[in-house]
Amino acid sequence: MAYSRVLVICPANALTAGPEALHQLVDELVGLGVNASIVYHPFDHRASVPEPYRKYRVPVGDYVDASGDLIVFPEIFPTLAMRVRNAQAAIWWMSVNNYTCVRYESRLRDNIRYLRNLLKGRRPWRGISALKGLKHFAQSHYAEAFLADHGIVSAPLSDPIPVYLDPDYLSALDRQTGDERQNVILYNPTKGAKITARLMHAYPDWSFQPLRGLDRNALAQKFFEAKLYIDFGHHPGKDRLPREAALHGCCVVTCRYGSAADPVDVPIPDRYKLDPRDGDFVPSFGREVARIFGEFGSCAEDFESYRHVIRREASVFRSQVASIFTAA
Repeated sequence: MAYSRVLVICPANALTAGPEALHQLVDELVGLGVNASIVYHPFDHRASVPEPYRKYRVPVGDYVDASGDLIVFPEIFPTLAMRVRNAQAAIWWMSVNNYTCVRYESRLRDNIRYLRNLLKGRRPWRGISALKGLKHFAQSHYAEAFLADHGIVSAPLSDPIPVYLDPDYLSALDRQTGDERQNVILYNPTKGAKITARLMHAYPDWSFQPLRGLDRNALAQKFFEAKLYIDFGHHPGKDRLPREAALHGCCVVTCRYGSAADPVDVPIPDRYKLDPRDGDFVPSFGREVARIFGEFGSCAEDFESYRHVIRREASVFRSQVASIFTAA
């Protein structure tokens, strides 16, 4: 249904993929003529749009709980969503694991992390069943399946990776041949650090390069120069770096955690998805990387369907937003 106003709640001064997606949502809504604004949390402090997000059309509003409005909360604020009394509240599940606190390294630590959030009032005491009366949007098929397992129906609402899906950029991207790619393994140093460290120790002769402190142009250049991007993080939703790497022609190797294990979210051949819990994980990684380095051309072709999905994300997002927020 159409709403009088849409408020999108975002943690103030946060510069990660989730907050950027929230700003993208407001920008898309404004473009569709919807009365939408970003509302920064905490609500009692006035915040301004962070500089990297000023390229988006994002009016900043105040928190109001009014009939006829829709208030969209990221999944990190479920108990705030439960306090809405007059408006319609919704949760956008961009990161399942931010809610569940699962990191796959230690079940005990995962449980302790969740308990701390529960005691601080950041999770409902009745668990996810307490959220059934709200609307739910799923950034990934992984999130959609997670919600369905708990009896909650959700509407798909993905997020396109920023900048790189601009038509002009994609047109220029087609002219980048990548003939000079090197036997380099790129990785995100903030995700799956312990697993990556194991691999670096096992294969000291290979060049592992962290993606750290790079603007978008420098990041794109790194992707153009390398043959492989690896990501052994917990993949709480459809992560952006694997999509960005694939779009720029890299092969991608992931773990079988979270969204990465889902064939809809990461539609790449199974051989490029490895399980760090397997006894054969390290030698399997070595064999796969050696094959990618030696047969890069044919391996890169294995990711064409994935790239096709990524290229369509902006138009899919636009259709999803229109369907959810403007339908009569």
